[in-house]
Amino acid sequence: MKPEVEGADAPFMPHDREDSNDGILEHDNPAPLWLTRTFIGCIVFAAAYFVWFHVAHRGELPDESFRDAWAEHEAERKAAQATDVIAVDEGVLSSAAHDADTVAHGRQVFVERCTGCHTDNGRGLVGANLTDDYQIHGRTRLDILNTVTQGVLDKGMVAWGEQLPQHDLIAVAAYASTLRGTNVPGGKAPQGEKVGPFPP
Repeated sequence: MKPEVEGADAPFMPHDREDSNDGILEHDNPAPLWLTRTFIGCIVFAAAYFVWFHVAHRGELPDESFRDAWAEHEAERKAAQATDVIAVDEGVLSSAAHDADTVAHGRQVFVERCTGCHTDNGRGLVGANLTDDYQIHGRTRLDILNTVTQGVLDKGMVAWGEQLPQHDLIAVAAYASTLRGTNVPGGKAPQGEKVGPFPP
């Protein structure tokens, strides 16, 4: 015979063990109606979502939406760069290397993008030491700009021209050129050809 509790409307849960004498009584209370409806609603929504996106392919999944947005961004970036390209020669880079604001901006880009390979002061880690009088690719500031822009894929260097606007590329190349000959202590061993200081 089930025990009764005064004022309790819900039936008691049957105990698995008939010899349990712990005196604990457990009501068989149903879940609240709002929770049951929410649970059922979630199931219905999940089924509809699956059919709409994965079976009928009527909607765009998040990764597809991201790919489309990224492609649009890349198209806009390349279009903007195409209209903002200036002719760069050694004279332009020399002027940039002597402009304090450009060099400061170049250092900011360098710290954000290049320290993983060249360290924060250019002494070299995975990448080359930029503070000695040696250069692996070419001799000039323009050669540095081309290396930064095109990358060195077989050495793991990113082609930053695919990610940065031209003014950032010019600034970081100008900054890198100011590091030559500073010979920061603890620098990586020389690599490439000894080229000496840049002309003024």
